[in-house]
Amino acid sequence: MVYTGKITRFNMHQLPPYERMQHLRARRLAAAEVAQKSAILAGNFASIQTSKTVSYGDLVSKVAMQRLLKKV
Repeated sequence: MVYTGKITRFNMHQLPPYERMQHLRARRLAAAEVAQKSAILAGNFASIQTSKTVSYGDLVSKVAMQRLLKKV
């Protein structure tokens, strides 16, 4: 029996065990892909923030050095 409608938690018990297992595997695989994409996106965002912070620190130190050299 192949279930033709949308599978929900309420009608999943109507599926044969093998099809139910296949459906759950597919859902787990999709969830793992979404989690991996989110982790990659978070890593990219963290690297952008880190480089932005380093650039800001470099800018502040340049301004401080220029002010020190002008006072001398």
